Amino acid sequence: MIPSTSSLTAALQTVAVGAVIYFWMRRKSKPNEKAKPFHVYYGEAISFPFPMKVIGSLPEWIRIPLMAKGSKPSPPRDSIDILGQDSEVDPYEKKLILPGKIWRVRYSYLMSPEFKKAMESLFGNVNAAAITNAPDHLKETLEKDIAAAEKYDTVSEKERAEQGGDSKQDMFIAKINIDGDDNALLIYNPVRLHPQMIDWINTLGEVKFIVSGSSSHTNFLPDAAKQFPNAKIICASAADLKCQGVGMRPADFLYDVVRDKVPKRYSGRGTFEDALEALQGQARLFHIRGDVCTQALFVLVHKHLFEVDLLYVNSDEKLRETEFESGTSIQHSSHRIFHYSLITKNAHPIGYLLPKYRCLMMDPTSLLASKLMIDAPNADGSSCVIMAESLRSALKTLSQDGVCDQVLSSHTHEMSRECFCQKLNETWGWLDG
Repeated sequence: MIPSTSSLTAALQTVAVGAVIYFWMRRKSKPNEKAKPFHVYYGEAISFPFPMKVIGSLPEWIRIPLMAKGSKPSPPRDSIDILGQDSEVDPYEKKLILPGKIWRVRYSYLMSPEFKKAMESLFGNVNAAAITNAPDHLKETLEKDIAAAEKYDTVSEKERAEQGGDSKQDMFIAKINIDGDDNALLIYNPVRLHPQMIDWINTLGEVKFIVSGSSSHTNFLPDAAKQFPNAKIICASAADLKCQGVGMRPADFLYDVVRDKVPKRYSGRGTFEDALEALQGQARLFHIRGDVCTQALFVLVHKHLFEVDLLYVNSDEKLRETEFESGTSIQHSSHRIFHYSLITKNAHPIGYLLPKYRCLMMDPTSLLASKLMIDAPNADGSSCVIMAESLRSALKTLSQDGVCDQVLSSHTHEMSRECFCQKLNETWGWLDG
């Protein structure tokens, strides 16, 4: 059988790509005699699966589009997806934070099995690590948690949905005044928006801004942009790249791009300064430069700070004892397993209030950070210095009297400004070495 022209073309393309991969992997790096030791110890190196090594060996012009495609938004399922619109299990928990001004929406969903597999492929058996790292008074609790989690993994998706799901994420909504309209809304860290949630939001006002505070929190951003087509999108360039891969319109403002340093590929796009002007003084933005993993963005509105992906541990010790240690739901069990396998000091000596991968993603010698992320840390380790300076600058402003009264964190709970500043210092102090 004579192969067709199309099959020959495909074969030649395969050979060409294979040749590029082969010779790129075999290239010899030039020795760097001036290399200096990093001021930060990032922890022990970990081994990566062979496919990740292959992708990491590719030239940037091939690798970055592949990484964007591989990390494109993929929304997890929730009780409404599985049980239907008439389900009695409501994935939304609404709370009024500031009367007539700020609301919190806590959204529950089912964690993607792929996330669990990814964690285990990088860090091994998280269950065994959780028991090892847990304090003595909680080891029995962790054993019960693991048994509950293993049982939970065996039941049907419908049964898991009936339990409400195993993961949570917070969205914040603020009412602001734009062009004389005091019913304008700003959404920070959007979650899945089912019809009943859209209807409720519309009773509050008109959505004018959708803000993604982390380039790692993009699963729900394209849907929010679709549901509110007239809203302006503010996000990081990495989030924009990933979301356009699933058809989202280009973001209106890229907050990690500044006016005097606009890359050619972003010519004509709104910058950090443009976003501030569009907000007309109703909200302040704090981009944490150097945070290559999430490009974290704080938003300050009505003396309340919105935050995502910089804090993972609750600052309220009383709440921690009553809810974190004593909670009996599958969400509490999953949270404890995650915490003691990846966050505690026994799990990771530095940044021990962070998931282990957050530190790893700042390490310029790590394959994960240097080759498998859209935004890579600086090769000389200076991203840590830049991030530390950026955090200090934000904290200096937020610490001033009358600037910030309360902090709303997407991964924890509401806290005072003082607690937030203290916990942020404890969490990220290792950046200084």
